[in-house]
Amino acid sequence: MTTLARPEVQAFIQQHQNDDWQKLLLGASRYPDLPIREIAQQIQCGQKARTKLPHWAAQPGVLFPSILSLEQSSSERTARWKASLMQGDRYADLTGGMGVDFWAASARFKRATYCEQQTELAELTEYNFRQLSRTEGIMWVRGNGMDWLEQSTETFDWLYLDPARRDRSSQKVVQLADCEPNVLEHKDLLLGKAADVLVKVSPMLDIDLAVKQLDCVAHVYVVAVDDEVKELLLHLRRVPQEPEITAVHLLRNGQEQRFSFRRSEEQSYTAPFSEPLTYLYEPNAALLKVGAFKRIAQGGLYKLAPSSHLYTSEALVPGFPGRTFRITAVTKADKKEIRRWVPEGKANLTVRNFPMSVADLRKKLNLNEGGNQYLFATSDQRQNKLILITEKVQTVP
Repeated sequence: MTTLARPEVQAFIQQHQNDDWQKLLLGASRYPDLPIREIAQQIQCGQKARTKLPHWAAQPGVLFPSILSLEQSSSERTARWKASLMQGDRYADLTGGMGVDFWAASARFKRATYCEQQTELAELTEYNFRQLSRTEGIMWVRGNGMDWLEQSTETFDWLYLDPARRDRSSQKVVQLADCEPNVLEHKDLLLGKAADVLVKVSPMLDIDLAVKQLDCVAHVYVVAVDDEVKELLLHLRRVPQEPEITAVHLLRNGQEQRFSFRRSEEQSYTAPFSEPLTYLYEPNAALLKVGAFKRIAQGGLYKLAPSSHLYTSEALVPGFPGRTFRITAVTKADKKEIRRWVPEGKANLTVRNFPMSVADLRKKLNLNEGGNQYLFATSDQRQNKLILITEKVQTVP
């Protein structure tokens, strides 16, 4: 880090920030006095960070630990969204890492503590916060966050941790007991030090299993960005209760779709069924993850079939957490029939509860990808195989 922070190295990085980092690496012999391999990595990271961490990327002097760390870190957008859940006087991030989540959350507290047991990473993060002019009210702990918390005499408004999801062989793990730190083992310590604890876990984790294992989850958040689930967050509190589950979809236009429910509501609600009507609704990725398949049908929506997870209505239902389409035709998976409704032979295709893959169905229908029409291959409540031909409806979340 010391070498990369040198003024002449920083000047070189700024001068070449838009260059092809691979070509720069191949031409390393032209710069014998510079650490070109490390510089090329910084340029690569900086280019990737323009989308994921625009504020960091725009700040000269910020250094990135590695491309892998950057890929695994939260985006600025998800970090800011998480931070919006928390506020108060005292805050601690027990698994600070690269510091993106800490950067967003620390701005909402008078005092904040960053813990990281990897010394080099902790040093780099502290250096970056100086470049980002974020130093007031911050304490830096280079060591194990759980050990520090156990020894601390202070209490906190909020604690945050993102347990490592790789084992000693660097293989990905999902279950709470396999992550480090193990929240199941430390939940009493955590809730003894703070009224509210936010834990980031694997998006692949079974929500109901985690709630049962912890028995202290007050709220579950599933956060998707551009229809891809990015984060699963568990808000822990001392008093056990049935948690509220919220699906959040952060859209490209800066808006968000949100839907909240409780599992008991989902289990007790009986969703009505219908043949395809005027409008079709496709849930976003966050909604599919939380499993509100029946509860979302309240408010004038009907399910097409128990396992299709597509919805329909006669009148437009605004604010649906997903995509909305107008149905122009309902037909079967027949090439001649499809060509009648899609004369250009080009359409977007989605398969839900249908016995063929997208690739196989495209081949059967001789259908190219693209265009303004959206085809849904699915089954109705009587298991009839249907092709719904639709056009997208622009709605306000």
